[in-house]
Amino acid sequence: MIDLSLDSRPLSTDAFGPTALFVLLFAVGTPLLGTTPRPALGQSPDTMRVAGTPLTSSDSAAARRLLRADLRPTSPRWTKIRESEGRGRVAKTVFRVTRLAYPADVRADSMLAFFRDAGTRHPDPSIQAEFLFGGLQLAASAERKAAQEQLYERLVSDHEGSHYAEQARRLYAPGSQIEAGNSLPSFQLPKLSDSTATFAKSDFEDQTVLIDFWGTWCGPCIQAMPHLHEAYRTHGGEDFTILSVALRDTREAVQTFRAQKWEMPWHHAFVPKGSDLQKTVRGRFDITGLPAAILVGPEGQILQVSRGVGSGEKVLQAIRKAVASGRAPENTGR
Repeated sequence: MIDLSLDSRPLSTDAFGPTALFVLLFAVGTPLLGTTPRPALGQSPDTMRVAGTPLTSSDSAAARRLLRADLRPTSPRWTKIRESEGRGRVAKTVFRVTRLAYPADVRADSMLAFFRDAGTRHPDPSIQAEFLFGGLQLAASAERKAAQEQLYERLVSDHEGSHYAEQARRLYAPGSQIEAGNSLPSFQLPKLSDSTATFAKSDFEDQTVLIDFWGTWCGPCIQAMPHLHEAYRTHGGEDFTILSVALRDTREAVQTFRAQKWEMPWHHAFVPKGSDLQKTVRGRFDITGLPAAILVGPEGQILQVSRGVGSGEKVLQAIRKAVASGRAPENTGR
C-alpha cells in the first residue's frame, strides 16, 4: 500500500514473497537502514550491508544469525540505527533482513514475533514504539486481525504520547465505517471527463460496483490492473461496473495512462490533488493508502474492502463470488 499521509508510510506485503517486497521497497523510494546506496569496491551489486555484515540473496543462515545476535530484539544497535538514520528506518531493516532469513510461508509469523518481542523487551521506549508500529502495519497488511488489535492496544496504551501512537490512532483506530456489512457513505465525485458533472451513490443503485481508489504513480495500483480488466471483461454490464477514483494525480496523467498503458473502459472520477475534496474523500472512505477497493452490492451495502499490494487478485475473486453466485464475500481487512 502506498501511503497518502505526509509523515508515515505503512509497509504492505502480499504473503511477503519476493515480488511484494520488491514493490514495497520500490514504493518507499529511499535507501534502507544500514545499506549502502551503491556497492562498495569489490562488492557484488546484489550484496547489501546491514549492521556491518554483508548479505547476499543466498545468505539466509547469516541473516538469521544477525537477527539472533547483533540485531536481536533487545540489541542497543537498534537505537544507534535510529539515531544515525532517523525515524522509521528500524522496521525497514527488519523487513529487509527477514526477507533473506525466512521462507515466504513462515515470514509473516516470524516478523510478527520479532516485532512483538522487540516492542516489549527493548530497553529504549522510543524503539519499542517504533517496533510496535511496524508490527501493527504488518498485521494490518497480512490481515492478522487479532494481532493488529493487540499491537494497537499496546502501542496506544504504553506509548500514549508518542509519534507512533498518534499515527496508529489516525491510521488504524478500530470502528471504521468502511467495513463489510456497513452501508456505503453518500458521495459526489467529479467526473474525469467533465469536472462540472459528478458521480453519486444513487447512480449505482441496483448494481454491484467496485469503487477503486488509485493513482498512476502507485505501483501496486498498476499491478492490480490485469485483475480489474479481467473482472470487467467477464462481468461488466448492467449487473456490475467499476468506478475508478484517481487521487493525487493530474487529469493529463490519467488520460495518458489510459491511452498508452491500460484502457480502463469503465467509469472514472477525478479528485484534484491538494483540494478540500481530497481531504473529505480520504476521511469519508478511510483512505490511508493506495490501492483501496470497496466492493458494494446492489442495495448499497459494503461487501468487501481490499487494500494494498495483492488487492487486485482478491478483488477479482470477490467480484466473481458476488456477481456469479450472489454470495457476499468476507471482508479482507484494512
